[in-house]
Amino acid sequence: MTTEGDGVGVTLYDREGLIDAVILKHNRMLEKYNFEFEELDTRFSSYSQGIDDSKKKHEELLERIDVLKEKRQQLYHQAEIMLEKLIESGMQQKDVNIIRDNITKAKLLSPVNEEKEIVESILSALSIGETLESKFSIRSKIEEAVISHEELIAASGLECALIENQRLQEDELNKAKPRHSWLEKRIQSHKEALKYWGSLKNTETEVTAV
Repeated sequence: MTTEGDGVGVTLYDREGLIDAVILKHNRMLEKYNFEFEELDTRFSSYSQGIDDSKKKHEELLERIDVLKEKRQQLYHQAEIMLEKLIESGMQQKDVNIIRDNITKAKLLSPVNEEKEIVESILSALSIGETLESKFSIRSKIEEAVISHEELIAASGLECALIENQRLQEDELNKAKPRHSWLEKRIQSHKEALKYWGSLKNTETEVTAV
């Protein structure tokens, strides 16, 4: 039951009306906060999952980068070992030394285009004279080393993209955290209030304020 104040625009509630009004208020606030929380929580979960996925992909990529680095060095090393067969096949020591020096230069170069220039000179040197299986094997190892380097460069670029993507998602997550936490606490507070006021409906406890 409610009664109207004398011309002052104020509604006076009896006990039951007061409890119903308070419950209505908390339900409205709970509905409002739940709507925002669910939308924010979906984004919150998406950011968290995205960060976890980025970390996992980054770890896998780092393993791949290590493998490619090792593979490239091993291929050049195998090519260097095979150079002895060129001497056994009759190639001049000075010519083999030039190839060896160029292999050393190639495997230390970071820019892949510079590496390719050195490799071209190695392949040209190997094409001189008679065709030998050892020359073909050396050529194959060196060409594969260049491919490994190209894959390494691509993987390193992907790593940068993954790091940047993870950073952006972490920034968004950090922005969302305070509001997410606040909404969670407010929702819990309104639920507790509803439980309290609901329990009063079945008691004779005096109600004095909203």
